[in-house]
Amino acid sequence: MRELDVRLEADGLSLHVDAPKGVLTDEARHKLAANKQQLLKLLHRERKRLEDADRRGLVIKWSREPGWISLHDPTTGEWHDVKASGCPPSVVESARAYRRVNRDR
Repeated sequence: MRELDVRLEADGLSLHVDAPKGVLTDEARHKLAANKQQLLKLLHRERKRLEDADRRGLVIKWSREPGWISLHDPTTGEWHDVKASGCPPSVVESARAYRRVNRDR
């Protein structure tokens, strides 16, 4: 659906479908209707995950893997590990500060 620029949005018990004209076939409409409840659950779960990620914000900390830094992406909720040697000094310092703060807890 993403490749076709089709957007799905859950609003309570309603499933809103936004698609360019002519993109959704009768078969696709039927599949959306047949899987509406599962899609609503998935969309609600995804919205909650993104809201939780947004609350957490950007987190920069040392990875469990030596020499790597973990970055939390608040827009997706995903963690990404990057080599510390490839990071700007401010990112490395943020990871050090995170470690100091959390070590004292």
